[in-house]
Amino acid sequence: MKRILIISAMLLFPLTGIRAVINPFKPYKPLNEIDYTLNWSLGKDPASIAYRPESLTTRSLLPMGMLTTSILYNDYALDMRIKKQGSLISPPMHAADMLQYSPAAFLYVMKAAGMESRSDWSRMITAHLLSVAMMTSITRVTKNAIQRERPDGSTRNSYPSGHTATAFMCAHMLHKEYGETVSPWISVGGYGIASAAGICRIISNRHFCSDVICGGAIGIFTTELSYDLTDLLFGEQGLRKPIVAPDMYEMPQWRFSMQSSYSMTSDVFTAGGYGNPYAKPACSIGIQGTRLFGCVGPTLYAGLTQMKWTGTDNLYLPSGGSVADVYTVAGGVDVQVPVLERISLNCQALAGYSPQANSYSFEYQNQPLEWDIPAGWHCYANVGATVRTSAFSSVTVHGGLDYYDKVWRSYVLGANFNFTF
Repeated sequence: MKRILIISAMLLFPLTGIRAVINPFKPYKPLNEIDYTLNWSLGKDPASIAYRPESLTTRSLLPMGMLTTSILYNDYALDMRIKKQGSLISPPMHAADMLQYSPAAFLYVMKAAGMESRSDWSRMITAHLLSVAMMTSITRVTKNAIQRERPDGSTRNSYPSGHTATAFMCAHMLHKEYGETVSPWISVGGYGIASAAGICRIISNRHFCSDVICGGAIGIFTTELSYDLTDLLFGEQGLRKPIVAPDMYEMPQWRFSMQSSYSMTSDVFTAGGYGNPYAKPACSIGIQGTRLFGCVGPTLYAGLTQMKWTGTDNLYLPSGGSVADVYTVAGGVDVQVPVLERISLNCQALAGYSPQANSYSFEYQNQPLEWDIPAGWHCYANVGATVRTSAFSSVTVHGGLDYYDKVWRSYVLGANFNFTF
């Protein structure tokens, strides 16, 4: 835990000197009316600033945070102690197959319908092809280098998730073309679909939480890099619609997040069955939306927690079995107080319900073992710090308590990757 806290602090403190990022869409205004740093890849014409106000380094902070989180999350304990046999073919698996391309489908349908976007056809397609080439190459090289076994035991290419990388690449293209230039709600839809695709891959027993978070990082970063390369290739040719300007020094009103956390220590309350002391919560991942009125606002969350077995002997899932998951829907309040130009302190309290009671069967020392996880109230409370990484994004690092009534009490450390406006 000390290692994670130290690294989190190292990531946060260098950002305190970065100038304020301003809140977009209040009001709409061309960026060439705002005093921004000139973009080297688009030249020094002030009109060029309207298409790329921030450096690649700044725009890469969010995916770099996701990559760091995926490396620090020790959900490798799940595949070290629980041995899987056979793939779980389920509706979520088929849903992920379709969802990964959906943001790109919306992008091309809107473009074909005549809705003007950031780029013309040739420029947009070039950026897309470059994104696909880089995303595919990085994903395959990393899979072959890491060779992590999938949760269903089928192959050793689990890390990172290719489906999630594809989904976030397509969603980020949708954001670049339409979310930054027309409406942020288009971006909300794209990122929501991409997050759902990643979660479906976890539910269908094909990936762990860290696989999905790393896939999202690759998808976003390769898209950003492809747009910089396209700027170098085309210059200002084919630019059609400028990015709308943020409003100076305002806090965001909306925040949509991929939420994640890892259980550091846990107390398990139930006796017998699931209550074996070696069965504890591991990683949680979900989708979260917050509407701030000033510094305070309501928030909604939907996600899942994967269970881990920490005993010295292995557990064996039957063919088609899945790692134990606990699904939760919750609502509550979020408080965010700005303290520095790009940094806010925040706290959150959520109360919800895990509606599905599940029983999981394992083989342990040649004897059957049952985990009976009941339905019940599920509450979260955490405090943390949020760093604005760009005009449209922020990263939240938090620690707190995860309490599942009569099942467990777990102290967690995690990160949220936010789209803000």
